[in-house]
Amino acid sequence: MQSTEKLRFAGDVSINKVQIITSRGVYQDITAQVLTLQFYEDIFSPFLTGSIIVKESLDLANVLPFIGEEYVDLNVTTPTIPDAAIKGKYYIYKMTDREILGDRSIIYQLHFVSVEAIVDLNKKLSKTFADKISSLVEPLLKDKTNGLETKKKIYVEPTFNSIKFISNFWSPVKSIMYLANNASNMNKTPNYVFFENRDGFYFISLESLYLNGVKQTFIHDKYTRDTLPNGRDVRNVNEDFKRIIDISIPVAFDYMDRIGSGMLSSKQISYDVTKKSYSTKNYTMFERFADQKHLNKYAINSDKAIFRSNSALINFPKNYGNFNNYGDVTNSKSNQERLSLMKLAEANRLNITVPGRTDYTVGQKVNVDLKRFEPISAEDTDLTDKMFAGNYIVAAINHYVDKEKHECHMELIKESSLMDMNRNKQ
Repeated sequence: MQSTEKLRFAGDVSINKVQIITSRGVYQDITAQVLTLQFYEDIFSPFLTGSIIVKESLDLANVLPFIGEEYVDLNVTTPTIPDAAIKGKYYIYKMTDREILGDRSIIYQLHFVSVEAIVDLNKKLSKTFADKISSLVEPLLKDKTNGLETKKKIYVEPTFNSIKFISNFWSPVKSIMYLANNASNMNKTPNYVFFENRDGFYFISLESLYLNGVKQTFIHDKYTRDTLPNGRDVRNVNEDFKRIIDISIPVAFDYMDRIGSGMLSSKQISYDVTKKSYSTKNYTMFERFADQKHLNKYAINSDKAIFRSNSALINFPKNYGNFNNYGDVTNSKSNQERLSLMKLAEANRLNITVPGRTDYTVGQKVNVDLKRFEPISAEDTDLTDKMFAGNYIVAAINHYVDKEKHECHMELIKESSLMDMNRNKQ
């Protein structure tokens, strides 16, 4: 499907609909009253959230009224790519920052969240679950009694292992998060995450996300326009989309945190109350690195990294034989590896601002092209900043939309490097 709208510039946006729906079925279109709209996605959060700043003179808080039982129906698109719209019905759960202005108008901020978040707040499950982990996720999302009652698209990556557990008055999401903490994929890699993005709900391993194709390459340079053979300059919108408006690196690395968190190595001390047995297990980040899939080719630490297993001690109980035909029903075998992999996933983080598009969403793989800040000589053939350039996963994104433009503020993460840390020279 192609839109008849013309894309004027990178970051062009169409706010097609912002409509309030009350519990009594009253519809109020406030598209013209919207000053800004923000739409948040996070790979480590189960639900979409957002906010709208509204300026109006109808006093809708009294007319509708606003009492926390309203929905907002959104439709925001990038011209020429309408199939990737930010759209849907969301629950308005809070109003803040209400001010009366001098021109007899009112400004305030409405906060919204996925409807499933409200369903989750109202359900507590007391139930035993037993099956392959990936088989338990979909019912917890769709079921009307024990699930989130969602009708959105669902993607569940098959898991290698099974589980049996009792949901002790947990909500559906807490139960799904428990499954994610215990799940291993077919490569026996235990780094599952559960999140919602613009496309639906995902229960998937980070390892699978690392295998995706690159959605976009973002470049940090001084490009402005293409130069034609006749010497004229012309704007290239596709190239403009690749340009990084702003970039920051909050923490380049924190070696002490990598040691203390168990990312590099850990020792797990376990006691099984059923078998009355005691065991210890050491783990290092490099044990299965070569067998797993990564965003980039090399590990972020060299094999000369200084660490000891005693630097991170984990007390973790085992529960053998709590259920018939099940051995240890905890994730004691994979707990250290998951702890390391989840910490490793966020070891390198970039914050960037780029021209917005509604087809950008969390979980996508992107490439960041950065150059080294150093003197250039005639012998230099590769100026790539191999420490901070490379493939990343979009971990969080804030779609910031106003009447003029759309910007995406992205948090990118990677767990591997373009540079071989065991070599002195690239």
